Amino acid sequence: MFNINVWIVFVNKSIYNCYMYQIVLTENRKKVKVLYNYTREHDALYRFERIKSENVTFPKKQVYRDKKLIKVEYEVLLLKERDEGDEDRLIRNKYGKLVEENVDDKRWVIIDKLDYQIEEQFNVTGANRKLTAKEVIDHVLKLNLKENNPKQVVIINNKVVIEGISLHMITCKDTDEATRLYNHIRKYCFDNNIGHVIFFGTVGKPERKVWYKKIHERTGVSYNRLYRKSSR
Repeated sequence: MFNINVWIVFVNKSIYNCYMYQIVLTENRKKVKVLYNYTREHDALYRFERIKSENVTFPKKQVYRDKKLIKVEYEVLLLKERDEGDEDRLIRNKYGKLVEENVDDKRWVIIDKLDYQIEEQFNVTGANRKLTAKEVIDHVLKLNLKENNPKQVVIINNKVVIEGISLHMITCKDTDEATRLYNHIRKYCFDNNIGHVIFFGTVGKPERKVWYKKIHERTGVSYNRLYRKSSR
């Protein structure tokens, strides 16, 4: 029985140490999660190059932490389990001084890293899940868009509203993000010669009452939520 227990511990330790490479996501230089584990350098490098080629159309720039919005920057790190003789690589800091680049866990050394972007997602009335900006354009703005169903796009507080025969409200984290999404949609229409869409910008105070009533009646969204300028 003693020998069996020792053998089990040995097997578990072997499993734990079988991965020589990790690809890790960080947020504001803090580890968020391990994306991939690999035993072979070739496989880790291949996946890292694939991540480099990912295309993000509307990146996440802020998140809620402790009920406050903070700006975020993401990086992906390619790590190797430290062998004897492995040293942390040197990089130049913002002052031009060479410093060691490392992670908190000294078992790993950084082989490479890249700036990373995560696609933002939005709550959209009528949708059963969150949508990306591309999905908003493809499945809300362009859906049934034609001469006899033109659409108007406006900003009201932290929401972007797209109205044609149907009306959809996209909720953003704050008014700045709503403006950024509105401009993204407008630029897409201009660059791709999308017609039958009119952009009216931010709804003025005199017209808001009419829009609140219309959105409430057509979507069922509460007035309290409509009045908010942030999603929390």
